[in-house]
Amino acid sequence: MSKLRLTEISEWTDKQRKLYGNYYDELWKIKSVISYYQRIKDLTIRQAQLVGEYQKAWGLFNSDKHFSADELGHMQEVYSGILESSVANLDQIMLVINSFKTQMTDEQRLELINAAGNRLEENFTDLKQFNNQNLMLTLERGKQQGDVNQIKALYGIR
Repeated sequence: MSKLRLTEISEWTDKQRKLYGNYYDELWKIKSVISYYQRIKDLTIRQAQLVGEYQKAWGLFNSDKHFSADELGHMQEVYSGILESSVANLDQIMLVINSFKTQMTDEQRLELINAAGNRLEENFTDLKQFNNQNLMLTLERGKQQGDVNQIKALYGIR
């Protein structure tokens, strides 16, 4: 082949590489944004579940005659701590989302979102465990007082 043909092929190859390089760069940016929004959507759903679990449990425990006022006060303190922690985690996520002006890589941004998300998952697990502990306590007390069926009906347990 002539030198002219080799030069043309080389130039054409460079143009193709640049064209597709830009295309893949744009796709990578879009993928990152979609990853943010999917994770944030999942975390928002988890926060709503956490609040729903709290409201349901607190309504039941608050009307349960097997808990004293002091015990209910302690429960409210624990619930408040869990809820405050989950709100702090959401605030961290919102800070990362709203700070696209802040200089950080997409990887760093996603790491911060995932770390806050993991803490939010821990909050949800803690809440579920606390609810289960309180449920077991009321069942045990109901068993001692002979009203287990009434407790099971109240909590929807079969």
